Amino acid sequence: MSFDDPFANIEPQKPQKKEARNKKAPRKKESQFDQPLDVSRRDAYKATGTGGSVMHGEYYQLTTRLPMDVVEQVREWASDLKMTQQDLQRYCFYRGIQALLEGERPEFEEVVIRKRLRTPE
Repeated sequence: MSFDDPFANIEPQKPQKKEARNKKAPRKKESQFDQPLDVSRRDAYKATGTGGSVMHGEYYQLTTRLPMDVVEQVREWASDLKMTQQDLQRYCFYRGIQALLEGERPEFEEVVIRKRLRTPE
């Protein structure tokens, strides 16, 4: 080692090869905790008291099923009003609740389905 070149004794390092992104990662050994238990979501909620709701900020996530023509109308109105579809959906819910509070009641048809019990053979 000389004082003129302190790095004279160091060998240059070879560049490391990067792994291809499409290669699968090697499998890890599975432990007893890697496999999920056969427990339903409802049972987990009862046992822990968590996971019953999905909150997004101050809003609770609620899933509704609507006919496709209604969904298209919501998209069009939201686009025309320059607001998000979620904001328009919340507005519609608020207006619907307001109508219920004012005494309006929805019309619906009650359908009763009775199943015949089979006798054990």
